[in-house]
Amino acid sequence: MVYHRFAYSMPLRGAEEPRPFKIRDGAAFSEIAAPLAKLGYEYGEMLWNPPYRRRKFEKVGREQYDFIKPEDVVVLTTRPPLSDHTHGDKKKMLRSCSHLEDQVFRACKKCFRVCARSHVEVRKKICGNLEKGYLEFHQHKGARLKYFRRVDFHKMKRPPKGSHSAICFFLHVNPIPEYGCGLVVSFGMGGWETLIWNRIVRTRHPEWLERPCFVMGEFDMTGLPERPATLKFVDQIKVDILLEHKIEG
Repeated sequence: MVYHRFAYSMPLRGAEEPRPFKIRDGAAFSEIAAPLAKLGYEYGEMLWNPPYRRRKFEKVGREQYDFIKPEDVVVLTTRPPLSDHTHGDKKKMLRSCSHLEDQVFRACKKCFRVCARSHVEVRKKICGNLEKGYLEFHQHKGARLKYFRRVDFHKMKRPPKGSHSAICFFLHVNPIPEYGCGLVVSFGMGGWETLIWNRIVRTRHPEWLERPCFVMGEFDMTGLPERPATLKFVDQIKVDILLEHKIEG
């Protein structure tokens, strides 16, 4: 059994060229890699997803991923840009438009109606009457929660004054369309949020990697150390699991 890293580039500026070393959330990926190794997986390949430029590159087809086997798992520790192309967010990520990305997105869209940098909406059949099914986030000076509501309500609410609430997501699907392999997607809305969340997954909830599920968690980032030497401080953060949904089939 092999796990592969599904990696996106950092947001590009102007005509800047994408490069494999300019990728996001490598430290967060290492947090997920550790419990996968305990389950008997070994590292396979980095699946690089540079932005697709229609006039310059061809789309990456199914034949480029023939090495992926049904017993493998694809791991993504960056927010999947499901909806970035339809929103004018300043920190949007660009799609690669590869065949594998299309199938990864098909799996993610069963849980997310919208997933952009500015806001996320979880599908009603997944979140039900959860108070935080629709979420808006700050896009400057962090990615803390700005507003929230139920998906079937219109009135927005604010987090408590002075809080720095991070909302994070974990999705484990098996199998994904046309590949038959598993998929793990684990992310927050910013870099710090993602790294802390994946540390939490590794140390407190490795069982999520053993079964298909969709999870939402929340924690307050107020008072984080300015320049921590390690991630040991994460072990003291209180986490509220807002939703843990079992995925059938």
